[in-house]
Amino acid sequence: MILNPIPSPPQFVIALTEHRIFGHILVPFFIEPNQQGTFYSIKASVLLQDVQQNPDLFSKAEKRLVELSEKYSDDSLARRFSKKLGSKDFFKKIDPDFFNGHITPFIDKQIVEALKIIQENQMRLYFKAAKYNNVYDEDLVKMGPEFAIPTFHFDLNEEGLNYHLTVKHKNHPIKLLHKKPLMITDTPCRMVMRNELIAFEKLQGKRLSPFFEKEVVKIPLSVVEKYMKSFVYGLIQDYQVEAKGFDIVHVESERKAILSIEKGIDLLPMMVLKFQYGAKRFQAGRVANVEVEFQKVDGKYIFKKHRRNLDWEKSVVEFLATQGMKLTGNVLAFSKDNLFNHDDRKYAVISWVNHCQAELKHFGISIEQHFEGINYYTGTQQLDINLKMEGDWFDLYAMVQFGEFQIPFIRLKKNILSGKREFILPNGDVAILPLEWFVKYKNLLPFGETVKDNLRFSKHHFNLIDEKIDGINPEIQDKINEFKTHQFELIDEPAGLNATLRHYQKEGYSWMQTLGKNNFGGCLADDMGLGKTLQTLTLLLSQKEEKAKELVNDLTSNTDDVQIFPVEKSASLASLIVLPTSLVHNWQNEIKKFAPHLKVYLHIGTQRKRIANLKGILEYYHIILTTYGTIRNDYELLKNLTFNYLILDESQNIKNSGSKTYQSVCKLQAKHKLVLTGTPIENSLTDLWSQLNFLNPGLLGTLPFFKKEYIQNIEKAKDEEKQKHLYHLISPFILRRTKDQVAKDLPPLTEQIRYCKMTDEQAKLYEEQKSVIRNSLMENIEKHGAEKSTFLALQGLTRLRQLANHPALFKQADVDSGKFNEVIRSMENLMAENHKVLIFSSFVTHLKLFQTEFENRNWEYCLLTGQTRDREQVIQDFQKNDKKRIFLISLKAGGVGLNLTSADYIFILDPWWNPAAENQAVNRAHRIGQDKKVFVYRFITEDSIEEKIQQLKERKLALANQFIQTNNPFHSISKDEMVDLFK
Repeated sequence: MILNPIPSPPQFVIALTEHRIFGHILVPFFIEPNQQGTFYSIKASVLLQDVQQNPDLFSKAEKRLVELSEKYSDDSLARRFSKKLGSKDFFKKIDPDFFNGHITPFIDKQIVEALKIIQENQMRLYFKAAKYNNVYDEDLVKMGPEFAIPTFHFDLNEEGLNYHLTVKHKNHPIKLLHKKPLMITDTPCRMVMRNELIAFEKLQGKRLSPFFEKEVVKIPLSVVEKYMKSFVYGLIQDYQVEAKGFDIVHVESERKAILSIEKGIDLLPMMVLKFQYGAKRFQAGRVANVEVEFQKVDGKYIFKKHRRNLDWEKSVVEFLATQGMKLTGNVLAFSKDNLFNHDDRKYAVISWVNHCQAELKHFGISIEQHFEGINYYTGTQQLDINLKMEGDWFDLYAMVQFGEFQIPFIRLKKNILSGKREFILPNGDVAILPLEWFVKYKNLLPFGETVKDNLRFSKHHFNLIDEKIDGINPEIQDKINEFKTHQFELIDEPAGLNATLRHYQKEGYSWMQTLGKNNFGGCLADDMGLGKTLQTLTLLLSQKEEKAKELVNDLTSNTDDVQIFPVEKSASLASLIVLPTSLVHNWQNEIKKFAPHLKVYLHIGTQRKRIANLKGILEYYHIILTTYGTIRNDYELLKNLTFNYLILDESQNIKNSGSKTYQSVCKLQAKHKLVLTGTPIENSLTDLWSQLNFLNPGLLGTLPFFKKEYIQNIEKAKDEEKQKHLYHLISPFILRRTKDQVAKDLPPLTEQIRYCKMTDEQAKLYEEQKSVIRNSLMENIEKHGAEKSTFLALQGLTRLRQLANHPALFKQADVDSGKFNEVIRSMENLMAENHKVLIFSSFVTHLKLFQTEFENRNWEYCLLTGQTRDREQVIQDFQKNDKKRIFLISLKAGGVGLNLTSADYIFILDPWWNPAAENQAVNRAHRIGQDKKVFVYRFITEDSIEEKIQQLKERKLALANQFIQTNNPFHSISKDEMVDLFK
């Protein structure tokens, strides 16, 4: 029995076949042998869709060959080279010059790549006649990796120039005359002779064609020179050439590497790497390793061949890589880890050249410029700084060396502050200032005063100087280290102090002593209730005792001058303490309690002394207490006096730098200055500027500068770097401790939000008003914008807050309040348990409603508002009278200067935007001296503006915690957030 053989699967091959237009091309086919195995039948051509549908049937090389053949299919070429015509019309209407100039080179490129893949993968290539569907073993085209080597032979004589061509393949000569090879591609040439593929590395097929018909090409003498300059010149550069009648000289030339600064396609500077050999230059990315130089000397033609030293060129590229540059083609670009990557593209190239100038010169790399209209300075830029200190000033002497030019650094100040990198040198060259100078000195220069060719800085800018200036001489560095007040040593309290300072209070006192020693002003910004007054009195008492010791020493060393009955005088000039009127009695009491040896004079009221007596008072008393209002009125009386310390309590009173109060205190004369406040920033960073400028004039620059440089960047743009820089500037002069940080022995503080539901009538009235306000606000925003609508929004907020508290505040006395009822219910429980309660509200009319209710219930109370005259008596009455267990306090009048430790409950009736005001209220009871656990209740009306403010406030606290607390709800608030409040 004879079995039929199992058919073998089709085989993938490439066939060389003729196209109706293009000549011979490569086409992929499936073939299979006939039963006898004598030939192969074409089963089908392989299309790209076959590969896409059955990718597992094809090897990687086979897939690539199909992709390449698809690129020169009729449809693909029509799509590539014509957007409108189909393949039939495209090939009918195509211009022959366009076809030969564009389409033929494109097809040649695909075929050359395909032949390389076939050879590398040892695949089969068959010749296939166009009209036949069979291929035979004898149709197989042999392929090898060797290139054919052409040599051109020239003979210049009296008659002209003759030349012929010889070709070797596998070290055997190939005869071209009268041969008719199959030309597959022209550039580079691929042809088939005797079923063998002959490949040339560079040679074009058209260079071979003349020698299929004749052995020698003759050039008439009349055109020889033109032929030499073009045709012969090109052949000598790329191929082997043997010459008679003219010289081809191989030259070993002097070489150098050149960085050429040129204008890129984006019109910005770029660097092109070039290599020069003798008089000839190579672009670094050029493949050719020979450059030809043509000369005619005494009628004789000479061709000089400059061969490139590729090993040396590679070493140059490798060196540039160590400097952060990578070569892409001819152009040098910054590598990923280059420190100039973050520089402006406009300046990065020149800055890199300036920075690497010494290294480039050492390696023998020269710089050239071909940048139209501008000549950049590409030398080194050296900044030399010398810092001197005299008295209260740092003098900064700085010079910049730009090659032959020495420029005072002060002349670059405008450039650095404005961010302008280009500086014109005396010879017209443009120097690009290093980015690091802008980063390093932009935050320093605004604080310097120009004095001739140097910059002068106030002593209080030592932190900036220390941070920005390198190589400070050791003597000045030691002095700067002394100024760093956070490194102070603790000082024992004076003997006459009737108190034992807690550790943090001793730190505050020592800190103020250190500031005074160095003539710096300081802001003690401890939380309310931590004893700022006590720390300040300790400082003043210490000064008094130290001066007394000096007087004793003077007396004992000058016995002849001792008076039998000396007039008693203070041990030093008096210190002036300026404070709100409400705190005068508090300071009096604190002085009597803790420092009774300090003599106090009150410069207040209508009966205060005039200038004639003030000079004597200044010599006799240790402390003069006065008020902000008195300072405004008596400025002319006080301006010529010099005080020991000028101290502002609740210094936020001078936050408005345009006010008469601020201007008056700034002009008073004192050896030392201090400010005391629990809230150095109430509304904006301008509050901080006012107080620190009073303490250390110029510390934060001018107000316009401060607003532009810090307020806009911190409050608006949330710039963290500016925030850090500002903190760095002010940190030596502000000491702030919170109760959580230092007062571990304070009783616990429990805080709770009490949510209150509106009554039905109240809710209805609230929604009606909210709708009216919202519509009016939206209309105003559309007409005038969000910024110009803030006043209207604030009015609306106030109306809604009043309604959320009690409709009676909105003149709707007949409508009940859910919050009012909840507060009274809570009060009933506390009164039954004999607790003492502080009740705070920002609306005096709100307090009056509770006052009426308490009187109806016969609950005894105290009331403190801006209209209260005898504040001290009211405070003492609450503190000492057990029957008066309720203290109604307006937030504005009673937020500071009150010691109400007899209370253990605090009610905040209408929480508002500014957490500082609420914290001040809490600190009236939760402070040093409190021995009871303190409870704080914030009453918030549900579904009201109060609840939304609370939510928005929590989202805005990040900056507040570091620098700012605000009373303005529309500070840094978006339009959408503003409108959302009234939804």
